[in-house]
Amino acid sequence: MSQLRLQPDEQQSATGGGNTAAASAAAAINPRVAQGISGLFGRPQLADCLLVFQLEPECPPTAPQAAAAAAAAAAAAAEPAEAAPGCSSSGGGEGAVAAAAAAPPRPRRCGEPLPAHAFVLRFASDKVAAQQQQQQQQLLPLPEVQLTLGREEELPAALAAIKFAYTGRVEVGSVREALAVLQQAAYLQMEGCAAACLAAVKGMLKASDTTGGGGGTENRKPPVLEFFSCTHLWPDPGHEPAFAALLTEAKRRLVAHFGDALAVLNNKALYEQMRVLPAVGLEALLESDDFGTDSESSVVLVLLEWMDLNHSTTDAEGRRRLSGLLRLAQCSRTYLSWVLPLLATRQAAPPAGRPPPFLAISTADASFLTTYGLSTSAEERMVMASDSKGRGRPDCRIPGWPAAWLSPKRRRQCLPAEGRTFAFGASLDDLQHSFGSLQPGAISELFLQCLANSRETTVLTAHGMQWRLCLQWQHGSAEAGVYLQPEVPPGLMYAAALAAAADAAPALPPLMSLSAAVVALPPMRLSVNRNGGSRAAWSGSFSDGEFLRIGDGRGWDAVVRLEQASSAARGPGGNSNASSSSSSTVAALWARYLQGGARLTVDVALLPPLL
Repeated sequence: MSQLRLQPDEQQSATGGGNTAAASAAAAINPRVAQGISGLFGRPQLADCLLVFQLEPECPPTAPQAAAAAAAAAAAAAEPAEAAPGCSSSGGGEGAVAAAAAAPPRPRRCGEPLPAHAFVLRFASDKVAAQQQQQQQQLLPLPEVQLTLGREEELPAALAAIKFAYTGRVEVGSVREALAVLQQAAYLQMEGCAAACLAAVKGMLKASDTTGGGGGTENRKPPVLEFFSCTHLWPDPGHEPAFAALLTEAKRRLVAHFGDALAVLNNKALYEQMRVLPAVGLEALLESDDFGTDSESSVVLVLLEWMDLNHSTTDAEGRRRLSGLLRLAQCSRTYLSWVLPLLATRQAAPPAGRPPPFLAISTADASFLTTYGLSTSAEERMVMASDSKGRGRPDCRIPGWPAAWLSPKRRRQCLPAEGRTFAFGASLDDLQHSFGSLQPGAISELFLQCLANSRETTVLTAHGMQWRLCLQWQHGSAEAGVYLQPEVPPGLMYAAALAAAADAAPALPPLMSLSAAVVALPPMRLSVNRNGGSRAAWSGSFSDGEFLRIGDGRGWDAVVRLEQASSAARGPGGNSNASSSSSSTVAALWARYLQGGARLTVDVALLPPLL
């Protein structure tokens, strides 16, 4: 261990003055490191040098003192001395006296050596730093401390964690970076770093509130989605209460980001984000009362659409957990009567070589749910939920069933009283393509397109089904009709086919069964907009209690009034313009509805159900 020698009058320069101390206090440093350093003073732990304090040598003698000392030395030399046998005494005394007079006085130690830590003192004392600089060439190579990384990509996070030991700050630019440093901090057992990482993540999640939710930007993933895309970096929430609290907050923000099942199923960006969520992210949506919906059937469809992409990555326990979060007794009549029985299987495990179904539900479960869900009174439901001795269960739970299946607690209704509007439209080219070449008396249909970031070009998803809006016109007629047509979502059809494949003997092929399904029309209001006007040219509504079969249409035959065919085909001056194109004829027929002369628009307002 090296020794650093300090003279007493140099202690003040080594410790520094008040200004230096103030500057040091203002510097950023890890609080735990600062506490540890202050506790090392005077202790041998981690000491790598000794501080030796010594007194200055006595002051040089004055001129009279020097003369007297010289005379005394000369007198002593003149006296005869008894020489030791075999030794010559000539000149010996003079040499000793001369050597003693020539040697400088040796400094005298003051107190005991103090164990010290060069890594602290070299930044606090220029004197110590200068001595260390002189001794550095004699030191052995620095010892190595080996830290193991799983992958080379972990190095930036490890360096950031080590830097925290010096600065007390975590420097990260994203949620992923913060979680990566959190993982390294746990490995290094670096107190305070994990808390700083969690605080950084929480700050980024909170900051996303000011940037809005929805689909996010094209180039940057919203922080809450980034958080759920890094589950491999998460610590175990069961062992880390601080992270468990952050996870609870992140789940709440995830639900706020997606909003409701209706938005997820109809918005392209939200739909794609939902499909790539990990199971824990989808679980956060399904278990939340604040994840709004128009009907529980739409929530079931969200799970089926997610399973369509992620089925191969799930196991039986995961599918049971996700299925158990659905409030199946609250599904629509269509889902209770047609969909759930098709998604159920007769046996717990599929035959060898066949993939398991999307939902963990048996045919017996589906049968009971259908009867229970369609019961018209609370009394009937209580009787059905009674035990073997006829004792009703107020919580309506069936032994072995997930509590949510029969839960009476409804999710947040996402449709306001005035409804949620979806815009549909058709360009002049679309009208021309469908109606421009019709022969007299012929009938054609045009399915309108969804506008503004729709997931499907011609489909609106509501109540767990898809709905297409079409115009129908017969050549020569002065009016056109508006119709709504239900369709089975592809994800639902695939789930039903998978359940049939997993069952030993399905009752009916799923396509045949679903094509015969009777569906209830969702409450909605349709408005055909007038060209250049703030009021709709025509408006009609569907209310609760209207039903039709899959593939059929329901609507109004003659509500969109067109321009008279004769005037539409008449050119300037009232004369028939035989050379006018069919495109101009179509434009003239639909002129009162073409916004800017180029597009017809229809607003579809989904209305909340009457409970």
